[in-house]
Amino acid sequence: MSALFPVVVRDVMPEGVDCIRLRLAAAPGQGTLPRFAPGAHVDVLTPSGLVRQYSLCGDVDDPGVYELCIKREAASRGGSDSLCRMVDKGMELHISPPRNAFALPVAQHYVLIAGGIGITPLLSMMARLQRQGADWTLYYYTRTPDQAPFRGRLLVAPYVNRVHMARSLKQGYPAALAHPEADTAIMLCGPNGFMQAVSSHAIAAGWEPEQIHTEYFCPTEAAPDDEEQAFEVILARSGRSLTVPPGQSIADALMAAGIEVNLSCEQGMCGACVVPLLAGEGAHRDMVMTEEEQACSIALCCSRARTPSLTLDL
Repeated sequence: MSALFPVVVRDVMPEGVDCIRLRLAAAPGQGTLPRFAPGAHVDVLTPSGLVRQYSLCGDVDDPGVYELCIKREAASRGGSDSLCRMVDKGMELHISPPRNAFALPVAQHYVLIAGGIGITPLLSMMARLQRQGADWTLYYYTRTPDQAPFRGRLLVAPYVNRVHMARSLKQGYPAALAHPEADTAIMLCGPNGFMQAVSSHAIAAGWEPEQIHTEYFCPTEAAPDDEEQAFEVILARSGRSLTVPPGQSIADALMAAGIEVNLSCEQGMCGACVVPLLAGEGAHRDMVMTEEEQACSIALCCSRARTPSLTLDL
């Protein structure tokens, strides 16, 4: 797990339906909060003891406070639910320094597309782009537009003329996707199915895959045939090898053998456990690496093998 440091909950506020917004300040004696760039997230040690990742949705140019928006998930294993139920003003939490796997690229135009709670990383992007005088548009899909998180912030000046809200893709895909432009970046975040549908639509319309930048909030499901196969992991530095049985992650197998592994989210969404892959083909289940990066790296917490063995730079 990344090194955590204490912060103090300055405010807890309702935000839309089934969400709360937390404002976090540096704990006494901790100095200032680390600065962050639009799209960054932090690990949060929740009251349940689980570590979860949340996007920083506040203003990147106001580093005195971090803002997080937490949605109480119906299928929560305890992480988001414990934050929504148990966190109070004045409480101390522990978080990681910001990490960014969803950075704003350099472009002339930006199309921001959010599905539900996927709005959170786009908020800091929106504020930065507006301050820079950039050309941007936000499409925000949410089941309850009248009660959507951050509706009050989005539908007033200076944002209101750049924001389009809809209940679902059944009401139409973002109009900006109808005409591909080479100097435009698409920033896309939301549920897996939503992002897959939007990405497929954009590519079919003529956009290049490299123009579509995504942030996943839920890990994809591993294919059953990948999970059922045992495989060998070879540690290149020592020559040691071990078997990863069905139902066990590479990380768990390594730790059971007494080998230290850097873990954080354990769902393939943060990149903390990524290591170089020297030989073999991975069955990749992470949400942070590009296909090019997956060709020479693997996330130990979630990915498996498509070949009988993998050789790792460990």
